[in-house]
Amino acid sequence: MVGCGRIPRALFLLALLCALLIPYAPGAAAQELGEEGEFSLREEYRMEIDEVGDARITDVITYDRGWFDEYGYLFEENPGLLSRRYRSDSGVGEVEDFEVKVDARKATVTISFRTPGLAYSLKDGWTVFGYAGYALERESDDEVVLEASWTLNNEWTLFETMGLEERVVIDLPAGAREARFDESSGTLTYRLPPAKAEKGFLAANRTVLILVFSLLMGVSLLLLLFLITRRAALFRAPASLTPHAPPAAQAGAGEPVTPAAAGTAPETGGGDAETEAGGDIHGDRASDAAPTPLYCRRCGHPRASAQERFCRRCGAPHT
Repeated sequence: MVGCGRIPRALFLLALLCALLIPYAPGAAAQELGEEGEFSLREEYRMEIDEVGDARITDVITYDRGWFDEYGYLFEENPGLLSRRYRSDSGVGEVEDFEVKVDARKATVTISFRTPGLAYSLKDGWTVFGYAGYALERESDDEVVLEASWTLNNEWTLFETMGLEERVVIDLPAGAREARFDESSGTLTYRLPPAKAEKGFLAANRTVLILVFSLLMGVSLLLLLFLITRRAALFRAPASLTPHAPPAAQAGAGEPVTPAAAGTAPETGGGDAETEAGGDIHGDRASDAAPTPLYCRRCGHPRASAQERFCRRCGAPHT
């Protein structure tokens, strides 16, 4: 009887102990599961900024091997999950040429894209915003390196809380100087020398073009002189057609030149009495015997006869 009474009592105590431990069992199980599921990831975010402020971004995210082996395939099937962060990030702005490469062997996801106008040209220099909470690791004229630690729970982690170690590498354009990162405002500023105007076609070929234009100007001048002289030659009358003043005009009356006017002495008769008495009669006879010579009105060349119609020298018609 004594033994039979102790067994129900032992069962009762065991049931009571189980009842007391049941509320703590889920917490212990959850704690154990949490310790096994603490995953983290690393990120290297590289920005290559050009001289006009546009940027090429390459983001490499490295996951824990165990977690990625189990869930990494989801990124291959849904690459849009990884683009949401950038499209909603006000510091990135426009996203162009977005690409995703998943490397299951290395448990990494590489994201690359271009974003225009990432750096702003302000009066204090070129400025990149959006890095509040980052610490400066290294700073130089050509490169600035930042680092930060975060806790993520978003598309990248498939909404599982993970720790993130992020490293941001900013490659500045060639010629940048006075790069400075302000941790309080999370802004990066740098300066660029004034852009040198590139030589155009005319400046690059200045010597050759000067020679060509000089040669063309010389040829044009010679051609112009040739045309002017040729035109004058075309409109100039031949020497044989140039009018000359007739001897009669040179004599001064426009009248026919008599032998006496031309300087030939008239023939005299046998005596003075005949000359005095019949001078008019001899004059009339002399005029009848020797008609007045005729000359070309244009060149003054003597005409052979009154019936001659054209001048034998200049070819002008006799009127």
